[in-house]
Order: sequence, then structure tokens, then C-alpha cells
Amino acid sequence: MADEPLPQQLVALGQLLAEVDSRLAKAPVAPAGLEHLQQSVDNLRTSMWAIMRVGHGYVAASRIERLKLRRAIDGLRAILQDLATRPNGALQPEHRELAAVARELAARVGDS
Repeated sequence: MADEPLPQQLVALGQLLAEVDSRLAKAPVAPAGLEHLQQSVDNLRTSMWAIMRVGHGYVAASRIERLKLRRAIDGLRAILQDLATRPNGALQPEHRELAAVARELAARVGDS
């Protein structure tokens, strides 16, 4: 697939997603984690279309940066929501790594 032109890759990806969607519709119970997968696929789809639409040059780089920031903000809000509903407050090792990266980012960006 990596050697195919982008339009063909997009068609193949669309067919794969349609096949997965069809199989999920026939499943008696939705598999665990399906909601997160759907959110990830939606984010990927949004990002792909946005990148394809922005074109080239300085404006394109700025739009892509803003898109990445929007996706990151959405992801962080989802993590905050998950933490708020976590029954026992147990954290994953990645939460600590995320906290360290967030501190570094806050130091670089500041309270603008």
C-alpha cells in the first residue's frame, strides 16, 4: 500500500473502514474500546481531509499546526473526562509521562 499513489491509498482505507463497519454492525455486542477506536478514526479522517485541503506554503503549515493543536486539545479534554469518571483514581504509567510533557509545554507556551 505504501507504494500506491495517495488517492488509491485513500480508496483502500475507505474500503477497509466500510468492511470493518459492516462487520461491527453484524456483531451481537460491540467490542470493548470501540468508542475510542471510532473517535480515533474520526480524528484521522478529519486530519487527512484538512491536510489535503490546505495546500502548500506558509499558510498551509500554520493551518496544519492549528489542526494538530485542536486534535491535542480534544484528546486532553477526553483524558480529563476519563479521569473525572475513574472510580478508584488509579493512574496508568502514561499519565505520569503526560504530566511531565504537559509541564514542559506549559513552561514553553506560558499563560498567554
